[in-house]
Amino acid sequence: MDVGEAECEAVKRAALLVENMLQRPDQLQKVDQYRRRVQRKKASVEAMLKTAMQSQLDGVRTGLGQLQSALTDLREIKTCLGEVEGSLVRVPELSKALYECREEYVRHSQYAAAMENLKHIFTVPESVEKTEKWIADGRLLYAHQCLMDLENSRDDLLFELHKLPHQNPNDTRMLKEYFADVHKLSEDLGKQVWIILKRTLNTVRKEPPQIVTALRIVEREERADQFALQRQKGSGFLPPGRPKKWREKTLEVLEEAVAERIEGNMFEGRSDSKNWLIKHLEVIRLLVLEDMKVIRSLCMPCFPPSYDIVNHYVQMYHKSLATHLVDLVSTGLEDNEYVTLLSWVLNVYSGPELMGHATLNINMAKLGPLLDNKVLEDLISEYLTNVNNNYDSWMNKALEIEEKEWYRPEPPQQDSDSHYKTELPQLIHDMIRQNLEVANTISPEVQVKVLISSLEQVRLFAGKFEAAVKRYKDTYYSDRSQIQYYTTYIIALANSCQAMVDVLMSIKTQFWRPGTTTTTNDTMIATKFDAVLTVYQHVRNQMCDHLLEEALVDLQDHFNALLTPRWLHNTEPLDTICLTLSDYFNDYSHLHQKNFDHVVQLVLNTVAMRYTTAILQKRITLKTQEDRKLVAERITSEAEKVGSVFEQVTPDLVKFDSPCEVMKGLAEVVKVSDIDFIGLELHRLLRRYPDMNGDHLTALLMLRGDLGRLDIRQRVADIMEEMRTQRSGPTPKSIFSHIHISTSLFT
Repeated sequence: MDVGEAECEAVKRAALLVENMLQRPDQLQKVDQYRRRVQRKKASVEAMLKTAMQSQLDGVRTGLGQLQSALTDLREIKTCLGEVEGSLVRVPELSKALYECREEYVRHSQYAAAMENLKHIFTVPESVEKTEKWIADGRLLYAHQCLMDLENSRDDLLFELHKLPHQNPNDTRMLKEYFADVHKLSEDLGKQVWIILKRTLNTVRKEPPQIVTALRIVEREERADQFALQRQKGSGFLPPGRPKKWREKTLEVLEEAVAERIEGNMFEGRSDSKNWLIKHLEVIRLLVLEDMKVIRSLCMPCFPPSYDIVNHYVQMYHKSLATHLVDLVSTGLEDNEYVTLLSWVLNVYSGPELMGHATLNINMAKLGPLLDNKVLEDLISEYLTNVNNNYDSWMNKALEIEEKEWYRPEPPQQDSDSHYKTELPQLIHDMIRQNLEVANTISPEVQVKVLISSLEQVRLFAGKFEAAVKRYKDTYYSDRSQIQYYTTYIIALANSCQAMVDVLMSIKTQFWRPGTTTTTNDTMIATKFDAVLTVYQHVRNQMCDHLLEEALVDLQDHFNALLTPRWLHNTEPLDTICLTLSDYFNDYSHLHQKNFDHVVQLVLNTVAMRYTTAILQKRITLKTQEDRKLVAERITSEAEKVGSVFEQVTPDLVKFDSPCEVMKGLAEVVKVSDIDFIGLELHRLLRRYPDMNGDHLTALLMLRGDLGRLDIRQRVADIMEEMRTQRSGPTPKSIFSHIHISTSLFT
């Protein structure tokens, strides 16, 4: 925008302003007032413009003056640089001319150093003696000052010798020999300093100035080391004995003192007390806690901030404790000592009782675990091995005691429901619970591992228990008069197996919460529980088999007498069987309900199977239809009699699909008078018991005595083929699956 346009724009704005100011007639009276206001404003703006213009002009004038001055300075610098370059050309010649002067300067500097240290050189023996006295009197700062004067004199003289172009080794050796006592003084003073610092935690309570004095000496020596090393970079000269590294030595002394404090608190050994480790760790806890408080409150003001003494002490105690505990582990632990140590390491050390104490304010996350994972895992592994060994030893002893009780001429104990029992399940439950509760004091992770080990040990114990019962049974059958209460103890053992299942379910409910541990552990625990429950269920079934075996031994002759010519006119065999079973059922009433139901079902199936086997073994010859009818009715009658015996003890057992119905079904086939209708009965029988095979049918038809062998074989083959075409899906099992007919019966 040019000046003309700016003027036009200004005129337009002015006209607009006047128009706005004179919109009403009464405003014309104020024209003079408006004019004066505008004139004042105009004068103010003009003054501001003049001031701004003057400032700009002054700035330009000043800048031009500075540029002129800079130009003059540059010309002078250029002239000086030319003169310097001209002078440098003559420097090599000047250096040669001043060689003698330089040599004289070196000699003068040596003489000056000698003159400056002359009083120290002449008084070295006296200074050494005085320093020794001050060290002996404990005036360590005075001793150190005198020592440093002696060392400075020696080092200055050696440095002057070092600067000579052609050094004389004899001069250096003579000077070092002359100051030989200085090195001994340094060592003696250092010993006193280390003694004070080694007792820091005790001294700081009573005489903190001693700690400060020792640290001041260390810091002086540290600065002397730094100066010597810095001078070595430029001259290559390092005084004898430097660097002393007293700060590094200080930290080593403090660490040794910490290690001694921890290791020096074992007042008893395993031979002196069973609780030696508990006492030792408690003393360590109290000592470390008290030391940490002293370090934070008293040591921190005495040590320079650069030492970061609180954190440094924490690290030293942490390291020394770890080393001490590893040494304890390497010597071997026993029994509860594993629990004591693991619980202390994992809980007490990092907890509010020690390092996690509120007044200490220690960052445990930064500090890290007390023991390495490898050491901790090995310790936990040894603990689990010890737990397994204890289980094995204790269970063997418990089984040995229990096995002796089986031979006593006294019946086993009874619970409140009159069920026979032994103490073994409760003892095992108490041991497992105790081990798990103790393991929980270490950590939930260790408890999970102990639970897995416990389940495995209980599972392995089942094999030993089973072997002991087998020995008991073999002893009984070798001479049944030796053991009076065999049956009652087998009942008690069956109840114990069931009790073991209940114990394990209780442990499972109390100590395992799926989802609170890793998926792998949950899977392993579930597998272990299933395995141990299965094995004790199996052992329980074996106990029930032993009960059945005893009954069958007593009734063997009576079962052999069934379906014989003598049986046809004599009810004694089955009567005896029923009476004997009733007597056994009185004993079986002391079984737990689950075991009782299982045994009764087992006995019922066995009786039905033995009776059915007797039917199919053709022990009797039937010649007439009258004989067949008589035998069939007798079988049916005895089936009902057997059923009534079992119905008295377990009514629900014989109501639905009782094995006794098998006997009745066979009787119906025997009783058929018309041979042409035999096929119908056989079809009905096969549909109800599809696991019957051709041998069963052949034996049954041969019992009738009115069919030839070829006819029987043909009929059986036709029926079996017809049933195969009609049958689909899996074949249900019945007692026929356990009955095997000898083919010699068919020849």
